[in-house]
Amino acid sequence: MAIEDVLFPGIDVRVTAVHAAAEGVVVEATACGRPPDCPSCGCPGRRVHSRYRRLLTERPLVGRPLVIGLLVRRYFCERAGCRRRTFVEQVPHLSERYRHHSVGLRQWMRSIAKFVGGRPGQRLCQILQLPTGRTHLLGLLSAPPVPERAPRVLGVDEFAFRKGWRYGTVLVDVEAARVVDVLPDRDAATFAAWLLEHPGAEIICRDRATAYSTAIREAAPGAQEVADRWHLLHNLSAAVEKTCVQHRVCLRKQADAERESAPRKIINPLPPPAVPPTKMAVRTVDRYSDVHRLLQEGCSISAIARRLHLDRKTVRRFRDTGLDTLLASSRIGRPKGVLEPYTEYLTERFTDGVTGPAALYREIRERGYQGSDLPVRRYVAGLRTGTVEPARGAVPSPRKITKWIMLPRGTLDRGEEDQLLGVRLACPDIARACDLARTFHDVLQHRRGQQLLAWVREAERDAPPPVLAFAQGLCLDLDAVTAGLTLPWSSGIVEGHVNRIKRTMYGRASFRLLRTRVLLRS
Repeated sequence: MAIEDVLFPGIDVRVTAVHAAAEGVVVEATACGRPPDCPSCGCPGRRVHSRYRRLLTERPLVGRPLVIGLLVRRYFCERAGCRRRTFVEQVPHLSERYRHHSVGLRQWMRSIAKFVGGRPGQRLCQILQLPTGRTHLLGLLSAPPVPERAPRVLGVDEFAFRKGWRYGTVLVDVEAARVVDVLPDRDAATFAAWLLEHPGAEIICRDRATAYSTAIREAAPGAQEVADRWHLLHNLSAAVEKTCVQHRVCLRKQADAERESAPRKIINPLPPPAVPPTKMAVRTVDRYSDVHRLLQEGCSISAIARRLHLDRKTVRRFRDTGLDTLLASSRIGRPKGVLEPYTEYLTERFTDGVTGPAALYREIRERGYQGSDLPVRRYVAGLRTGTVEPARGAVPSPRKITKWIMLPRGTLDRGEEDQLLGVRLACPDIARACDLARTFHDVLQHRRGQQLLAWVREAERDAPPPVLAFAQGLCLDLDAVTAGLTLPWSSGIVEGHVNRIKRTMYGRASFRLLRTRVLLRS
């Protein structure tokens, strides 16, 4: 077997010499293919102008860098009207114009850049004896062409180039589970222009963003819109949690009533709460008086917000919340670290007459406390002066209650079921939100979209305001929501690709490079 068949199988070159050394291998070769055609006019080359030697870096040979000294011919272009006077022959599958790397080596580096990236690819190339840099690797990538027609089932969602700063849009073929295209923003005009250039989408899965809905109605009015089920549950969960936050007072009253009903002899009553000597407490009192003074003068919420440089939600909170409740958050506060699980026990023991920090510290150490005695001393001092909010009956957080409500039926253990039952008995509004949320979950789980209007009518009768707002919002997007609760399509595949984009040069790549890598890897 000739050496050409080993080093250059199927390539028209003749090896003239091989120089092997410790630092690498140099192969001298001469191009011996048929004369090429002029790249400008196609006239076949007949007369040789000259010859010169090119150096091409090739893939390593037996672990050593390989360089090819390729002798090529330059030809005259004999067509009088052609602007090109001479041209150089290129060896197919070996050399390209203006390239110092062989075709095979460029394919290797392009694959490394595609699957690994810039800096990791550079480090891998150093191990493989392929001298290159991260910029050169990434420059080898080029985006594949986008199909002329959109897929039958198209998924669309936004992603962040940098969170909270700038967003783009990813388009996914839901049936094939691959990215079709990436858009530089999330504007309705950009998505509408893409739909007009790429017709053919029959079903479009989206979240509840109005920009995408507007673009679909404008550019693809015949497509069936499908609202994503996960986003529907997420929006419902937010409404339920808001309901739990608004009615936390009901749970607190119930917990305090149960605690006070227990037969206990209180030896050391807690002092009345005092205004803590902190800047936050003073600011809270001043802000409360300013807001109520302006309200008595007849100022609107917006006017008060402008005069006091506050958000309107803050003004409403100071209007609707008592001063004692506002000051409770201005106190020194309950510990948020390792002492928090023991504050209720400390408060009970303090009211029982055990007021010494050292004794209380020893008691909670026996119960598993791992911290120092300093937080205990601070907490007990706050109980004496009334500047710390004493621990009261345990109340589940709104997020925990929402989790119990939104989990599928039968997944809670016995203790969680009992706590949720106590919450439902303490607050009728939370109980109603729980019933509506579980009914909606059943409609979604069993794809009973035809029951959506009945659920909305039921929510409009007596639902808490946050859940009512959620139900009324569904009516604004009724067809898409009904399709999402009926059809098997969803944006789950799209969300998966959004997560992969976050792991692909997230926040560091230009749009062109990011789009190229996403399309190549899909």
